[in-house]
This record gives sequence, C-alpha cells and structure tokens, in this order.
Amino acid sequence: MTGDGQGVPTVYRFGSFELLTGPGELRKHGTRIKLQDQPLQILVLLLEHAGGLVTRERIQNKLWPPGTYVDYDNAINSAVRKLREALGDDSGDPRFIETSARRGYRFIGAIEAPPRLDQPPPTRAPPGLRKGLVAGACGVILVLAIAVADRWLLKPRPVTKAVPINPVPLTAAPGWEAFPSLSPDGNQVAYSWQGRRDAVSHIYVKLIGEGKPVQLTSGPASDSSPAWSADGRMIAFLRNLNGTTGIYTIPALGGAERKVTQGQFTYYVEGSNEGMIDDRVTWSPDGRFLAVSERQAQKDSSSLSLISVENGDRLVLTKPPNAQTWDADPVFSPDGRLLLFTRHTGAYHGGLYLLDLAAGYRPTGDPRLLETGNIDGATWTANGSEIIYAAADDFGEDEHLMRIPARAGSQPDRLTVTGDQAWPAIAQRGNRLVYVENLDDVDIWQVQPGKPQSSFASSTSGEDSPQYSPDGKRVAFSSNRSGSQQVWVCDGDGGTPVQLTRFDRGPSGTPRWSPDGRWIAFDHQTEQGWQIYVMAADGGQSRRLTQDEGDSVIPSWSGDGRWIYYSNNQGERYEIWKRASRGGQAIQVTRNGGWIAFESIDRESLYYEKYLSHGLWMLPLRGGEEKKVLESVARRNFAVVDDGIYYMPDPAADGSTTVRFRSFRTAQDKEIARVRDVYQGLAVSPDRKTILFSAYSRSGTNVMVVDHFR
Repeated sequence: MTGDGQGVPTVYRFGSFELLTGPGELRKHGTRIKLQDQPLQILVLLLEHAGGLVTRERIQNKLWPPGTYVDYDNAINSAVRKLREALGDDSGDPRFIETSARRGYRFIGAIEAPPRLDQPPPTRAPPGLRKGLVAGACGVILVLAIAVADRWLLKPRPVTKAVPINPVPLTAAPGWEAFPSLSPDGNQVAYSWQGRRDAVSHIYVKLIGEGKPVQLTSGPASDSSPAWSADGRMIAFLRNLNGTTGIYTIPALGGAERKVTQGQFTYYVEGSNEGMIDDRVTWSPDGRFLAVSERQAQKDSSSLSLISVENGDRLVLTKPPNAQTWDADPVFSPDGRLLLFTRHTGAYHGGLYLLDLAAGYRPTGDPRLLETGNIDGATWTANGSEIIYAAADDFGEDEHLMRIPARAGSQPDRLTVTGDQAWPAIAQRGNRLVYVENLDDVDIWQVQPGKPQSSFASSTSGEDSPQYSPDGKRVAFSSNRSGSQQVWVCDGDGGTPVQLTRFDRGPSGTPRWSPDGRWIAFDHQTEQGWQIYVMAADGGQSRRLTQDEGDSVIPSWSGDGRWIYYSNNQGERYEIWKRASRGGQAIQVTRNGGWIAFESIDRESLYYEKYLSHGLWMLPLRGGEEKKVLESVARRNFAVVDDGIYYMPDPAADGSTTVRFRSFRTAQDKEIARVRDVYQGLAVSPDRKTILFSAYSRSGTNVMVVDHFR
C-alpha cells in the first residue's frame, strides 16, 4: 500500500490519527494502533477517495483477487466494524466513516495531507534562470488550468434537478400498460397492455397522437416486453408458456408470428416463488441477435444470453457472482460496443453495469459498475453519451427517472417528473422519450359486520400500515399526505388526523403501539439505512433504538412491552431480532429467515412471515423448531389475537382475496369478508368489530410520452 503505486509513502492526518501508507501504520497521538490488514486496506481506499463513495464491490475487488470465494458481505461488514473500533467511530453518529446503505462507505472527516515524504524542500532558482522560467511558467499555468478544468468536469458532483419535462399519456386506457418501445423514427410505440378484466396481456402498437392502438398478438398466453428492431420492420416479444418463456418476432405492421426459441427467460431469485415475466428483450444494432436474461438451469440465477434470431443459438454474456445475484434488462448502445444491464443483488437493490463488446458482440472483460440503486429499467440516449434509468428507494417505492453520463465516476441528475416512473425508452431519432407511470393510489379501508367495505382514511396520497391503539380509540398509520412518508395518528373512526413524525429526509412507516399505549415504534430510512425509532404516542422527540449494519425494519412489541422485535438483513437474509425497548444489545431470534413478526398474546410463540416467501411460520419462544402454520399470506396482512389469526391469503389473478380467521383451537378457517386490490397492513380493533387494511383505490399504469426530450 503506497501513495503513488511506486513505493512512495503518503501520510494522511485526520483528527488525532495519522496513517502512513508505506509501512501501513495507523497511529494515534504518535502511538501505533494495531489494525489488521483488511481494515487497513479499506481505510486507505476511503482516504484516497475522501468525500466520495467507495462501493462494496470496489472494496471486494481490492481485498480479494478474482476467483476467491468467501462471504464477501459479512467479511466487509466485519472489517469495517474493526476499523470503526480502532478509530472510536460510531456508525450511528459517524465522525469519519459514513455508511451508504447497501452501497458502500464514505470518509467524511477532515484530512490534512502533507507533501510526500520523498519530496525535497523547495529551492530558489539562480538569477540567470529566472527569466526563462517566467516564460515556462506561463505554459505550466496553462497546462495546470486545463488540468484543473478537466478534473472539475470529471469530478463527481452533487445530484441536481434537471429541466422539467412535460409528459402526456399515450392512451390513458384503464389497466396496465407496460414495457414501451419506440420505433426507430420515434413515431410509434409498441407496448403490452392488460385490461382490468383481462387475464392476459398482449402486444399493441400505436401512432403517437390521435388514432386507435392496433393489437398485434392474441391468444390465451400473456405477451410482454416488445422490442423494435433497428430497421423498424420487426418486433420481438416474450410469451409466457406455462413455466417457460418463448421469444417470438412479428412484423411491425402485423402478420405471422415466428418463434425464435424457448427457455427460462425470467427472473429467478433463490427462495422466491415469483415466476412472472418482468424483463426486457433487446435487438442488436445489426438485427442479427437478441439479448435477454436467462436461467441456464432451474436453480441458477439469471445471466444474460445473446440469441441468434436466425437459428436460436446462444452465447452466455455474463456470469453473476452467486446464486443471490441475477442479471437482467440488457440494452445495446447505439454503436453496439457496450451492453447496459442491471445486476440485482436483492429484490430492491442492484446497480447499472456496462459490458464492453468486441466484434460479434463478444464480451471483452468483466462488467463495469456505473451506478448502484434499485433500478427498474434503463435506456441509452440517441447519441449513446448518457443513460436514462428509473430508480426507486430501498423498498421499491418513489420510482423516478434519472439521467447519468455513461462514464465511470459520474453523478446522476433527477428528472423533474411527478408520479412513479419505470421502463424508459428513447427513439433513435426525433428527441422523444416514453416511460411507464404508476397510477396506484393506496387508502385505508374498513370492514364491519353487516356493512360493505368502506373508506376509513384516504387522501390524494398513499396511506397504509394501520394499527389500533390498545384501547381502540386511536389508529396509527403511514401516509404521504404531507409530501413525504411520515407516521400519523387519527381517531378510532378515522377523523382528526395528526402528523407525528417530521423527518426532513427519508420515509417513516410501519407504526406499532406499545402495550400500554404510551409509545409508538416505527422504522425510518436514514442515510445509513433503515433503523427502528421510538417516540411518545402524543408526539415529541423520537429516539433511535437500533444501530445495526444493514436495514432494520418493521417493529413490533412484546406483550409485556420490554422488547421490540424487528427484521434485519446484516447476515445472509432477513432475520427477526429483538432489543430491549429501552435500548441494549440486539438478540437474534430466527435462524431460517424472518420478515414481519408478532408475539402471541400468551407470549409463548412468535408468528412471522419470511421475506419473498409465502406463508406464515410459528416459533416457540421457550425453545423448539419453527413450524409453518399458514400456506399463503398476502404481504404484511395478518394480525394475532388471543384465540387465532386474522389474515388475507395471496390475491387471485384478478386482485381479489378474503379476510379470514384461523382458529387456534380447531385449526379451521372462517371467511370474514371479501376484499380486493389489497396492499400491506391489517389491523383488528380490540372489540373485533372493525378490521382495517390498505388497498388500492385506483390501480394501473399508463405509457407516457415526452416530446422534445434532450
């Protein structure tokens, strides 16, 4: 470890510390501090890139040579923890090392970087040389000015807002329009559409402006992800074939379909039962190949394949590093020299990558990370210099369009568009952008005996995660009605809503009452990730409970109020942990996965869902093995009472489901009510006369069109 890669040491001074890179020594007030090699290497990386984000992937590449197989995430977490201990740094209130949740770390302390140790003291030029040096200095100044300007232009800059754009809907048809693709001239859009009463989706083409959409495909199978060939003659698309996926082409003007090949062209995440087509197929610029995400075997994660349109032959382009990582959504650059794609490392996390291509679209090296985040579709600008992509927060919310230059070290700008956006596409000509806008609006609804489903709490923004206070007189819930997601409280009948939390940055949600009704626990997204907070039920200052690595989410209280359960993903998966409600050491509760948990009323058992899995599990708290007690539960939609469980099974294809009660005594179900379009959060009043849940008031997506996009 050296300052310039040639054996010349560098000294960094920050606070009371001094790092000498040559011998690799960390000192405090001149006294050497013992620090292992990996934490020391991470410190050097952070200091070399002070103020900038050092990604976890960059740390991985620094610490381990290619072909090394270790548990990278846990090893990096351990090394950073040891480094913080050596520096006396607190992850919750850092002086030196700031965590960017799931992305990496940033050195935020003030650094004094003195000259290199081999640099001689300055000397004064002899009088006879000064005249010549003046002329030379002018040239040096010019070179330095150019260098400074170049460094400024390439230096990562803070995210700024771009010029507002003015989108208009392509059709405003009810239902779900998705995966838009612009014709090369920018005058037509191919997209998939599923009406509200339709069981499947099909491919449509519409001229921008007036006129009706033309349906290209039909039949009992769902078609999606249309892609226009570069010459504008053909459209490729994906078709669901009962467990596998077919790639087809069809003339853009309509006509006979042609099946190119069949395979596992869908996402695959180990431990997930999801099987929907939610991916993109793309043409190579010369029209000879299609790129798509594919599983090579049933239990493999998805890599990218290049498929010959002529005969279906395949070439594997990428290889994800492990079974929990999968590659998807490939898009060729206009000149065909780069392939843009998304590498997912979890349901709500991943990054944009660039793969260099040689002749014949053969990869020439490993993919290069461009930007991390929760990506939901990306595309190139017409000249190939920039990328437009959709990004969301760590839990798939607040999707928005971003613009980033297609070079390493660039910082994105957010496009000023209202609503949630996904799957952008840009025409090769015509300065036109299309994307999908999410129209979902979630409200809190209620069901009472003998009465139809009715609104309980609603606004023009979203409301979810209701929970009754122990006396039933108040309800806590999460809402965006103030412009950001905060915790609110209202009366037991939905009236008199009052905002409790007022964080300037980051959403807050999943409020839970303490058994005595005096406190509310909730989760809040900080710059270091999601953490659990506690505040008085009548408002006031909140207190941060957790200081965990990773995300800590979805709290719930023990029956005696002494403990708060929550889910954390610092290990291989989300597990249930608990802490004393007054603060203290975290204790791991589950070992085979855990996502949202409630303690039984008798405090003997814990009932919980698992992340990206269906069903409900029970774990005896005095010792014993977990047991699956329900086969199907819609996410976060269950409530434990003294004699049973209220829950909703996963919705059917049309969005309908039921509120059910499973008796502990008989292990039998009773249907309470029929509901539809449910979201997350189910609550039962203490007298059991009212059941609250969140559901979509309107649901669907529209293709939006932006003219004169630059």
